[in-house]
Amino acid sequence: MYKRPIIAKKLGVSSEHPLATIAGFETLRNEGNAIDATVSVSLTLAVTLPHLGSLGGDFFALIYINEEDKVYCINASGWVSEKLSVNEIEKRGYKNINPESALSVVIPGMVDGLHKIHKKFGSKEFKELVNFTLKIAEEGFPVSFSLSEGVSNNYNRIIQSDSKELFIRNGNGIKTGDILIQKNLAKTLKSIAEDPRVFYEGWIAESLVKYIQYKSGIMDLDDFRKYEAEWVEPIKSEYKEYVIYEVPPNSQGATTLILMNILENFNLEKFKINSFERVHLMIEASKRAYLARNSFLGDPRFIKISLEELISKEYAKKLISMTNFEKTIENIPLRYADTTNFVIIDSKGNIVSAIQSIYHHFGSCLFDPNTGILLNSRASYFNLSGPNKLEPRKRPLHTLSCIIAKNERKNERIALGISGGDYRPLLHSILLTNVIDYKLNLQEALEFPRFLWDGFKKIIIEEGYETEELKKKGHEIKILKYPSRTGVAHACLSNSFITLASDIRGDSLSLGF
Repeated sequence: MYKRPIIAKKLGVSSEHPLATIAGFETLRNEGNAIDATVSVSLTLAVTLPHLGSLGGDFFALIYINEEDKVYCINASGWVSEKLSVNEIEKRGYKNINPESALSVVIPGMVDGLHKIHKKFGSKEFKELVNFTLKIAEEGFPVSFSLSEGVSNNYNRIIQSDSKELFIRNGNGIKTGDILIQKNLAKTLKSIAEDPRVFYEGWIAESLVKYIQYKSGIMDLDDFRKYEAEWVEPIKSEYKEYVIYEVPPNSQGATTLILMNILENFNLEKFKINSFERVHLMIEASKRAYLARNSFLGDPRFIKISLEELISKEYAKKLISMTNFEKTIENIPLRYADTTNFVIIDSKGNIVSAIQSIYHHFGSCLFDPNTGILLNSRASYFNLSGPNKLEPRKRPLHTLSCIIAKNERKNERIALGISGGDYRPLLHSILLTNVIDYKLNLQEALEFPRFLWDGFKKIIIEEGYETEELKKKGHEIKILKYPSRTGVAHACLSNSFITLASDIRGDSLSLGF
């Protein structure tokens, strides 16, 4: 039994926290555009869901400008210090970067990403867009189920870190309904409202650098001052009647397009939506797409990536025809991390699909009390060799990506996103095929049971699929009670009217008008 999607005429927002959705909705209702609303939603999520996407994290967005019929992309992912290298890691006696060490922190890119998209497309004063968020940071808000569950599940990490100042009270984790006040974060937001570059060139940067160095990190002010988010060209591929846009490297977004190109060679519609045939096909396609990802993707400022070839139909056929495949694919580790995404459409038909993250739940658990900022752990994703090798001022291969899809015949635009770390390309393909191949409405597509491949031999699958035949094909199966935390998704669709959907797997809310 599905809840029904929200139907609207002019505009709408869907996000993982009701206050964030309200912030964006009110911005739109007060004559702001989709980009203005993005600033409001993103900052509010950073305050209400800091464990998923605080000011100390990264941000990506695809922006469809209706008047131009063009998709733009902002990459606001951070880089590591100019002083951080494989040699430095080995000199310290490490074989990798501990996610809870100060070395795992990249420059938080989100604030400059919001600044840049607003500067290019915003219509209201930046300061005005911060007001709602500032108020809830200063006066407090009730803790959500998501945040309280996150604190409970990560209590042992938090209690040993500085983040306990924010999340622990009288020895216990904050509970659902507790009022969370963040006065120092409000002070930070006031400065950002006046000038977002204070985050990188003023007292905020100075405070963060001092804290990171105190925690044995090697970030310095120059690493902050020289950082800027980057406008990049989105990548795209066709699937049936749809043009699908994704985020280019250093994002893993190309993996989604490779996967969809493989699937286009098979007629998914001949299999039932919950059949073992569908699951088996999509898992085998995923193995090939992830092999390509791990072999070729990284920061394009440091490695040459033949993107045109990787997302071509010919390359997909080459992957399908691979022989001795199981030996080649053996043990690609996939990692679950968390994040939060949202979608927005305004009265002019402009659409934003955005996502922000501090990587692991609560990121590095490093919390600068002076700024009230919880810091990311993104540098722990680096490898010590290969295309995602750690290098000075390099950005790690990024799990974050988001989708905009267009169907010109139907005059249809879709924006969607989902949390899920490494699993995101497979989850994106499940959502897209739910809509395109199986003709589910957006809410049905988001609520339908999901499945994941763990990078080894196991399929993690929600109740509702044919699993016995999968076991016969050699898959190990782990069944999850439905609904489980297999990502939290949001989507909007625009044709003759607007449809908005939010996931039952989170504290999500959609609003439309």
